[in-house]
Amino acid sequence: MRNPIISLIAFILVINTCLCSSASGQKEFGFKMPENTRKIEIPFEQHNNLIIIPLTINRFLTLKFILDTGVENAILTEKLYGDVLGVNYLREITIDGPGLIDSVEALIANQITFGLPGGVIGHNMNMLVLKEDYLKLSENIGDDVHGIIGYDIFSRFVVEVDYDDNVITLYDPKKYRKNRRDIEIPIEVRGSKPFINATIRQGDKKTTLDIMIDTGASHAALIDYNYLDGVDLPEKTIQTRLGRGIAGDIPGYIGRMDSVQIGCFDFNKMLVSAPFEGAYNKVIKRGARVGTFGGELLNRFNVTFDYSHSKLYLSKSDKYGESFEYNMSGMSLNAIGSKLDTMVVVNVDKGTPAYNADIRKGDIIHSINGKTLRYNSLSDIINILQSRDGRKIKVKFFRDGEKNKVKFRLKRII
Repeated sequence: MRNPIISLIAFILVINTCLCSSASGQKEFGFKMPENTRKIEIPFEQHNNLIIIPLTINRFLTLKFILDTGVENAILTEKLYGDVLGVNYLREITIDGPGLIDSVEALIANQITFGLPGGVIGHNMNMLVLKEDYLKLSENIGDDVHGIIGYDIFSRFVVEVDYDDNVITLYDPKKYRKNRRDIEIPIEVRGSKPFINATIRQGDKKTTLDIMIDTGASHAALIDYNYLDGVDLPEKTIQTRLGRGIAGDIPGYIGRMDSVQIGCFDFNKMLVSAPFEGAYNKVIKRGARVGTFGGELLNRFNVTFDYSHSKLYLSKSDKYGESFEYNMSGMSLNAIGSKLDTMVVVNVDKGTPAYNADIRKGDIIHSINGKTLRYNSLSDIINILQSRDGRKIKVKFFRDGEKNKVKFRLKRII
């Protein structure tokens, strides 16, 4: 199981002002492969179940972006980089997003050139530039990540995501031929987002969901039970900080669904996140309806998105048989500092091992079982904290300048 402590939940953005193309009348617009190229392979990094790819802006600056089926327009999360690049800002808009704040402000930039490895170029593109770094991607992920991109890529290519080898392959849709061993799942692309049908069961109740596939969410599943008929919230849940959306922290519950069926694939006791009413449901109703399937489920497959033919192709990955586990320590961590080499506690759930060991929000973690962020990723640390029920954990941390040591054992909370 690789469900992170911090679940970067569904970067679904609802734009109040339409981003019309600024490239009308121009010869080139959108991503294109080099001529006579059938496919391009792009290595990616996987952090917290998210796909991180390099994106070059205006042929000058290469930054790391999340590849996210949940967003229509590319988003740059730090305005400083837009200013350095001298991008052309057209106007300011308001964005609704998951979290407790009603809206955030962004700028529309146009005539942007994007570049991907292998010579893939995007001409005359639009981009949203957040006026402030609301998402704190780098802190949540533990690596320098400064943007999100999605539909611009998925709408132009057949996109194969190989979670086993951490490689994305872009195909010309006219030349793509599916692997005969792949299982075909129908998708419907609505408002730039892909939806599939899935059946969930809780106790003696079951229902079919029209649910979004979201590579930009690290959870396995998120469902807004306030707008779901036929199936109830799991009887056993824990209340926690589900993660962070564009408008702030998202509180809610974590539980387990008895069964989730996608085509011929069936998962038992899959973790489900259920946000509090009002914390997320406005965006779900307007964008993803009842919810999303995210990276913690998707990385159990190798996945191919073919928007042009309304198909999703699935084959089992090496992680297919792994159980779904939640953070067994009860503490959520971010990476801070100019080098992102320091851990800070951002949340501790009551009654958990970390809480009982007197670890508190704001404590600066020096090491966990001897591992620090100088030589390990935040994902590596997270994997330790969700590894095995009963595992002994040794934490060295600072509080008010004093160094402390505590020990506790992981406990499967849900």
